[in-house]
Amino acid sequence: MTAYLSRATLRRNQQTVRALSPLLLENPRGPGATGHNLMWSLFCDTPERTRDFLWRESRQGVYYILSSRPPVDQHALFDLAEPKEFTPALAAGDRLRFSLRANPVVRRLVSGKKHSTKHDVVFDALREQAAECRASQRHAVIQEQGFKWLARQGKQSGFAVEQREIGIDGYAQHQIGRAKSSPMAFSTLDFEGVLTVEDPSRLLPAILRGFGSAKAFGCGLMLIRRA
Repeated sequence: MTAYLSRATLRRNQQTVRALSPLLLENPRGPGATGHNLMWSLFCDTPERTRDFLWRESRQGVYYILSSRPPVDQHALFDLAEPKEFTPALAAGDRLRFSLRANPVVRRLVSGKKHSTKHDVVFDALREQAAECRASQRHAVIQEQGFKWLARQGKQSGFAVEQREIGIDGYAQHQIGRAKSSPMAFSTLDFEGVLTVEDPSRLLPAILRGFGSAKAFGCGLMLIRRA
């Protein structure tokens, strides 16, 4: 499948501000959903479209997008760099630097519920700690549980990581307002470091699918380059 990697930079002018107001009001979910709505503006050419892209805000107003078709800026909101075909030639043993913002979760069965529910891996581990110990254990739990989650992703997706080569930071919790139900809450972790390719035939499709949950809200896009 052909895929494209694009960079979109939000324009800073009065025309953009005027165009943004109706666009964001069409789907008023609160400030946390701004990026979500902006990215959809590049891909919602027909009402029946389903999401076929991943995105990440690298810094305020600058977005990286991995998509199955090139973005189209119908509202003239962005400066769009020329999309590049995403066709990395990878082999087992290759070393890649990567960056990933993800929503790492585990699934737990809840008494009285038919289906398992998602739990933030950090909060899930911290709740086993005594309340007075949680603050002091927070950093260690982020490092341990974050790495365990990433290693599981690698095992499923054809890559390997070593803890000494991975930086984990930026633990944050987010809420997205919803018109007819309670807000959607999720957490994020930022991963950076070096991975080793074990099976390119599994890794490339995994990158195109994205890692973890909350992909519609800027999570799951792994950016890679040669180490």
